Amino acid sequence: MTVAAPDGVTRRALWLTSIFLFAPSALAEADAIVTTDLLRIRTVTSIDVAADGSKAVFGVRSIATAGETEDRPDQPAYAYRTHLYLLDLFAPDAAARQLTFGDRSDLQPTLSPDGRRIAFVRGESDGDGGPQVWVMPTDGGEARQVTKLKLGARVAQWSPGGRLLLVSSAVQIDDLDGSPPYPSERPGREWADVAPDVVGSPDGTKAQIRAWLAANRTALTPTVITRMDFQKEQELRGLDTFEHLWLVDPDDLQSQPRRITTGFFDHKDAVFMPDGKSIVYASKKTTDQHPDRVWGTDLWRVGVDGGDDRLLLAVKGWSVSDPRPSLDGSVVAFIGQMLDEPAFRQRRLGVGAVEGDGLTEPLWLTPQETFDASVRGFEWHSARSALVFTTAFHGAFPLSMINPGLIEPVPLIERHEGLPVGVNAFDVGGGVIVAALTTPANPCVLAVRDGRGVRVAYDLNPWVASKELSMPAEGWVSRPDGTRVQYWLMEPTGRRPNGTYPLVVQIHGGPSAMWGPGEQTMWHEFQLMASWGFGVVYANPRGSGGYGYAFQRANFQDWGEGPAGDVLAVAEHVVQFNDWIDEDRLVVTGGSYAGYLTAWIIGHDHRFKAAVAQRGVYDLATFFGEGNAWRLVEFAMGGDPFHARYRVLIDRNSPITYVNRINTPLLIIHASRDLRAGVSQSEMLYRALKVRKRPVEYVRYPDAGHDLSRTGDPLQRMDRLNRIIEFFERHIENPRPAPQAAGDE
Repeated sequence: MTVAAPDGVTRRALWLTSIFLFAPSALAEADAIVTTDLLRIRTVTSIDVAADGSKAVFGVRSIATAGETEDRPDQPAYAYRTHLYLLDLFAPDAAARQLTFGDRSDLQPTLSPDGRRIAFVRGESDGDGGPQVWVMPTDGGEARQVTKLKLGARVAQWSPGGRLLLVSSAVQIDDLDGSPPYPSERPGREWADVAPDVVGSPDGTKAQIRAWLAANRTALTPTVITRMDFQKEQELRGLDTFEHLWLVDPDDLQSQPRRITTGFFDHKDAVFMPDGKSIVYASKKTTDQHPDRVWGTDLWRVGVDGGDDRLLLAVKGWSVSDPRPSLDGSVVAFIGQMLDEPAFRQRRLGVGAVEGDGLTEPLWLTPQETFDASVRGFEWHSARSALVFTTAFHGAFPLSMINPGLIEPVPLIERHEGLPVGVNAFDVGGGVIVAALTTPANPCVLAVRDGRGVRVAYDLNPWVASKELSMPAEGWVSRPDGTRVQYWLMEPTGRRPNGTYPLVVQIHGGPSAMWGPGEQTMWHEFQLMASWGFGVVYANPRGSGGYGYAFQRANFQDWGEGPAGDVLAVAEHVVQFNDWIDEDRLVVTGGSYAGYLTAWIIGHDHRFKAAVAQRGVYDLATFFGEGNAWRLVEFAMGGDPFHARYRVLIDRNSPITYVNRINTPLLIIHASRDLRAGVSQSEMLYRALKVRKRPVEYVRYPDAGHDLSRTGDPLQRMDRLNRIIEFFERHIENPRPAPQAAGDE
């Protein structure tokens, strides 16, 4: 791990410390990674560090046994649980103390300014409209529910004095006063055009029928769709709702939460100003169009009494969001992104000085000219006027620090034993940084960086130390057009000299996602494939994030040929330079955009013995109509399929166009409630191949969405993994016995 040394600590000492703490244990005989190890992985969801750096509270997500599976008494059911832990940062050897227990999920913990209480969001709160905010003491004691908002509550933050909590909650359109300032976009209808004193009747006058229909709509029988973004991840949107901000007194449970924002817009990313008198947030409130037609947000400021709600910063041609005031409130940091090409522009970190009623013109700390990478999360460093932030960069998710006096950011946590790591969550307090890291050797550890150096404070997955793992090796391939593509190759565990092994080509989605050794969501899957005797190669073809604007834009109007050429070039390269890979036993898989690219590849290339296309989009014209990510069609192709100028281009870039060329055995996997990519295209691809008597199988997962492989039902996730491996093994020769966990026969 590459780290920047704090005062009084040498880089050499930190480097040796990180090697010792993060290296896997040396064992005489290691255990194999197996499918059910998925159930053992624990990860950190979020972190909050006390202002004085004395303690940190964090959420730990795990999978628990939850009774029996319906109709399968032999098969346990599983459920996700998130519990809160507290860590004493002043005692380096202190163990993390678990604070919450039970069959529930406790999320988004935040410490009060004096460090004596924790506010958090509990996922199950006695049926009170969904998640609600609770408060508990840090030194032990019962938690108390402090909100009972109609549609639940989220994102609790303490006021600077610790007297109030700022929470976010959705409000239905019918519960807001007045009417939106933008058109309803409902043909022949206006907002609030049902007379309140009319009694509805199915056999009445036009006014009575209209009132009767409005009541049916409120009951969601049926769902009336008039907006452009009408889909959530797994269900349709019902009545329009808007995120509003509320203040709650956690010590006076008789008082009612007080809503301080108004209107028919969302209020996002809200934080207190340090003086406690006002709150800054991001919103689309400057538009007279329906919010679905507006891509960007501006920064706003509202008084804690709900008055003086005014625009703080709007940058023409940009979206600005995620405001974070400095400790003294004189400067506000934020994220900015140009709106001309939302799919390709990098997220910039900017600051503006508070001046009068607004902010000064932004100073961009990460301009494209000197730092061509997209900022993910950021926080103020409490010990100095600097910002700590994460990015996606060359297969890593590093943590860096910047201030206006630095030309380039300084890396704080970047690599481990020469390989990138992933900083998946972090927070800063009192000059102490606490971060959740994914390394090739562990899916998640909690690390602390302070004046004493860098140390692992909590190993969430100590069982991994007994496992035989495959470490990725980095490589690059140069393409004829000058594009350089980064990849990683993992050998099969227990590879023997002179033996040959199959290779699985894994492709990432997005298409602007980025994979590297610090990618937490694929840690288990890659290691499982290696445990089965497969080599694993994964690359970041053109269009991937993490390599700057030009590389990310290099797949514009070219989702198929260019990226597929990059993936195939990597496959050819590793076969050529690794004699243990059997080029007659290649298989390929990927999900979402990578499901698309898998189908594209086998429609143009026939080297693979089997392929698995997961949750993919195969006809871009259909995707434009059925997926909630439909804007990708316009962003990537320049227009929609109903313009003649773009229709030929869109068809040419659709894998379904080349279905007659597909002969590779194909497993199609999709979830029945996937509204991000839509499900009908998987049916189209399956039927087209089945009619042509091509070797194809189709698996559908009920009650699951697009993120099945990451956050879906654990039993379905294990089923998916084994179906992929079983399908590959039907079509290749793999003499390696199935991996066995310790104690298995």
